[in-house]
Amino acid sequence: MLLQRLTTIVILTSLITLSGCVTTTESSFTKKASPEKSVENYTNLGLGYLQKGRPDLARQRLQRALEINERSAPANDAMGLVWQAEGEPDLAVEYHQRALRADRRYTPAHHHIGRAYSQLGQFSNAERHLNTAAGDRYYDRRVTAYNELAMVYYRQERESQAVETYLEALRLAPFNVEALVNVSTLLFELQQYEESQRYFDRFDRLAERQQTRHNAHSLWLGIKLAAIAQDTPRSIRFGSQLKQEFSHTEEYRLYQQSLTGGQ
Repeated sequence: MLLQRLTTIVILTSLITLSGCVTTTESSFTKKASPEKSVENYTNLGLGYLQKGRPDLARQRLQRALEINERSAPANDAMGLVWQAEGEPDLAVEYHQRALRADRRYTPAHHHIGRAYSQLGQFSNAERHLNTAAGDRYYDRRVTAYNELAMVYYRQERESQAVETYLEALRLAPFNVEALVNVSTLLFELQQYEESQRYFDRFDRLAERQQTRHNAHSLWLGIKLAAIAQDTPRSIRFGSQLKQEFSHTEEYRLYQQSLTGGQ
């Protein structure tokens, strides 16, 4: 299926960075801190531990925040991220819902619950919440929300809407790696080869400048585009890199088949 060919370059830590950089330490807490400030501090500290790969310590701090104010939207949302990081999207949904009950306009919770619903395969719910997050022009993770919304469309075999949504992400961030690779892939499958080449070239320029790296998927896509364009030197370059770095992948097997006329 085409679904297996799209790449999601967002890694686990993006669950955490969606809420911004966190530098709070234990020294932030004093006996004189107001309840509101204590909740904020514990929430930031919890997110900091989550960034460091310690969901156990993150949960402890977030539980303290929720003991002070069980209706804190940021604290409930952060607890949902802990559950997402631990592969429990159903529990993540529960806490993101609590965040939204506390504040329906808290955009990060719409984003995060949309991701959790997507993991659960509840695409209509995921689409609704990710649309809300992507539609917030002041949300600093808007591009990521567009990328995840595009993947939701794609997983429902709504390829044209997925393309349009990736293009919205690129309107805001013209060199977003995930959007460039995935929209190029979709356009290739839709046989819109010139458009596919245009976005692939933009990604390849980033790789040449060492601002990102090719993976097996992007190299195989580049080989197929080079074959259509009859660009033999480029095909050889991508093929050599695929062999050197990804010789045990399905993409390299397909490349070998293409060389022997098996594809």
